Amino acid sequence: MRSGQVFTNEQLKQQGHDVQPSWTERLKEWVQDNHAQQPALGAELKAMGREATKDVRNTIHKVFFGQAEGSGEPGAPLNSTQAEISQDRGLVGGYQAMLDSYASQGSVHGHEQEQGQGIER
Repeated sequence: MRSGQVFTNEQLKQQGHDVQPSWTERLKEWVQDNHAQQPALGAELKAMGREATKDVRNTIHKVFFGQAEGSGEPGAPLNSTQAEISQDRGLVGGYQAMLDSYASQGSVHGHEQEQGQGIER
């Protein structure tokens, strides 16, 4: 290299030198890598509009009828999903045991099941 001559990272890579990318190059690469994972702005605005509409409707119901409109969407804050409710009640773990107990009874739709053959169709 001659003194006073500046090479770009691409030129240095072509000459076989190890080059660390600058922070701006790393930032550009990170933005490009994560761009596909980000939701579209239009989708975000639509969701915000739906939430605003729900809030306005709920406020109107409270003002005119003295009570909230009703339960919200499952999974929204303070609204559990069906799976969360089932887990809280302890119903999820006993389902397989219930199926096993029915299977051990040997009766399928009112007909006795022969051991080892299963259901014929």
